[in-house]
This record gives sequence, C-alpha cells and structure tokens, in this order.
Amino acid sequence: MKTTKHLFLTFIACMAVMLSACSDEDGPITPGGTIPDNVLEAFNSQYPNASNVSWEIKSDYAVASFTLDATRSNEAGKNKAWYRMSDARWSMSDFDIPYSQLPQAVKTSFEASEYAQAPWHRDDDVDVITRHGYDETIYVIDVEKNENGIETDVELYYTADGILVNIIVDAEKDNDHSDMLPSTPPTTITEWIKQNFPDARIIEIDDEDGGIEVDLIANGMKHEILFTGAQQWIYTKTEYGRRNLDLVEQVVKDALKSSQHYTSDAHIDDIDRYETAEGDVFYCFELETHFDDDIDVYISITGEILSGRPSLGQSGGVAVNNDIEAFIADKYPGAVIVGKDNDDGYLEIEIRHDGLEKEVIFNGRLEWVCTKWEISRHQLPDDVANAITGAGYSIHQIDDDDIDVIETADTITYEVELEDRDDDIKLIIVNGTIVHVERD
Repeated sequence: MKTTKHLFLTFIACMAVMLSACSDEDGPITPGGTIPDNVLEAFNSQYPNASNVSWEIKSDYAVASFTLDATRSNEAGKNKAWYRMSDARWSMSDFDIPYSQLPQAVKTSFEASEYAQAPWHRDDDVDVITRHGYDETIYVIDVEKNENGIETDVELYYTADGILVNIIVDAEKDNDHSDMLPSTPPTTITEWIKQNFPDARIIEIDDEDGGIEVDLIANGMKHEILFTGAQQWIYTKTEYGRRNLDLVEQVVKDALKSSQHYTSDAHIDDIDRYETAEGDVFYCFELETHFDDDIDVYISITGEILSGRPSLGQSGGVAVNNDIEAFIADKYPGAVIVGKDNDDGYLEIEIRHDGLEKEVIFNGRLEWVCTKWEISRHQLPDDVANAITGAGYSIHQIDDDDIDVIETADTITYEVELEDRDDDIKLIIVNGTIVHVERD
C-alpha cells in the first residue's frame, strides 16, 4: 500500500511539473488550438493594461478579446485585437467608443444623412478599426429601424474626415469586421495606384475569383477600382454623391436636365463616374422619380444620354464571392455574371439570363434578398395582363419602360406604371391580383 501510495504521489508531482512546464512554454489552449508565446508577448507589449483577456483562433489569426479602461466600458470582450499566427504580427484592432467621442467631421457627415433621421435609431456605441499598414482609421456607426414589423440594421463606415466609404445592410450579428483584415495588393496594382492616385489612402482590398477590387480615398472621394486576376486594370468608379454635382462637366449636367426623368437637383440621389480601360468615360445619375422609385440615367462625358450602362470591359471576369457564384449558377442556370455594384448597403450582382439583364441582390450576410428585372408589356404573363384589363385599364396605357419584376423566395411581384388621363398610376400585382394601387 505504501508503495502504491508513493507511486501515485510521485505521478501527481510529475504531472504538476509537466503542466507547469507546458504553461511556461505554451500560451492558452483554445478550442482552435494553442496561442503561441510570441503572440502573447506581442499582445502584452501592445496592451499592457488589458484585463479580462480571452483568446480564440480564427483561420490564420489569434484573436484577443479584452477590456481596456481607456475605452467605452468595462464590459469584457468589447475590444478585439488580431495577430497573425505565423509571425505574431499585429493586424487589426476593433475598439468600442461612445458616439460623443467621434471626430467632429464624422458626426457632421452622419447627422446630415438620412440615417440620422426617423425612423432610424442610432446605437450609442461606435466601433473604431485600426489596421497594420493602413493609415486610415475607420469608424462604424450602427443604425436600425423597424417599419411594418420588418427590422433593418445598417452599418455605416466613415473615415476620420467624414467620408462614407461603405454601407452594409443586415450584416452578421456581432460583426467582428474580419472582412477588413489588411492585405497587400500585388506589386503591379501597387504601382498602378501610385501612378494614378499618388496620394491614395487604401480602405479595402477584395481578392476573389475573377478579379481584385481596391477601394481607396483620393481627392476627397471614394474610388472603387477593379482589376483582372492577372492584375490588369478594368475600370474605376468614383463616388461623387450629390455634394459633388458642381464637379460634373457642364455639358453632362445640361444633358441630365434634358432627360425625361429629371425633375430637379434635389431629386438626384447619387452620382457615380466611370472610366474604363476601353476608353469610355460616363456618369450614372440615380434619380428619384414619382412613386419614390429610383432610375439610373447614364450620360457620356460628351453629354450623350445613353440607352443603358455601357460595358465595363469585364470579359476577364467579375470578382464575386464563391457562394454567391454557386447560388446564381443553381438558381439561374446558364446566367452570365456581367457586373457587381454596391447600392445603399446591398450587394447587386448583374447577370444576363434568358435574354434579360437582371439584378440579383444580397444583404450583408450574403443572403439572397430578391432579383429585379424589367420587361416590356408584350412580355407580361396572361394572368398579369388579365388583371390589368379586368380593372378597366388598357395594356396600351402602360409605359413600356416601366414594368418591373421582383422575385423573392416567396413570390414574384409585377410593378406596372401606366397613364390614366392626367394621372400616373402604379399597379402592384401578385399572383394575378392587383394588391395595391398608387396615384401620382
């Protein structure tokens, strides 16, 4: 018995020594693996006053969640720091501060936006994102609204000088902003940016199958630049916004005012300028029309109103998330992806399917929201046409440019605009039944 007891105590002592040695040589053990000592040293050096520290491993990064008295509160996990596992290099930090501590330029820009007005409500907490190799600090304001029982959450991304660089609708809950981890553009792209935007401040680099997209700030505006996978420039999109209408060439503004869709400068929602490798330069004006609809008007730099958006020269492919590409291939067999855009926080993938141009729309969680396209009155299904004539209208009253089809997971809706004497009328038709009528 003594021998057995002696061996047992010896075993316990040995285990204690081994665990102590492991504790000295290795960092905390997480479900994803062990945090290396050099990562712990880098973190402790950068944040010596951190408390309530916990770790997790996400992909190639060790992520610390911690409290820092100098930030928003003592709530554990409010602050995060990302370190590369391969070399312990700090990559990104995400802190929580109160809205009152925002730079004045950010508050001024936000408070002039629609998101500062009812029915939107602002969260008092703001995320502050800093990244290795990026001089730009990003401030993320979260707003939400509830209309007709539908909740919508929007994240607004601002630079310190108040430039809105991104909008994301219905992002993942407790978004950790891992999509903003820094990356370095290939050398060819870096040189192109230096030559064309010598004072650029890079915001994000999106490297996906089919192309590389670089978002940057230059000349006080955001630019989205798309390159092929082989690093060849395809096009540059510059977001003018309404505030930079005075920078648009006069011949273009004169052409805009001659458009049938133009009513006043106050009804210009957005302005984008495109320049392509094929030599095309044109503007896209997003205009508010009656019924609170939006319509895009394209005008060349020479003042010609175009019938639609010119080709962006994307024969080399479009940078699209693999899951989105798979979804489109499954839902719209044979579809060709011809473009990608971000509009009011939604991701719009433009496809060519069954001879029609369609917009497939996704939210910030990359969930399919709906698909939109236009048809002519001759393409109306019989049940829709019968609903229109059954209500006393004529098919010939329909404006051929104003029939929108909206497909969701539940139904297909037809929005048909027609003229009735001096009024404009919109009919909302679902399953062959007119469910709503609007007059303007």
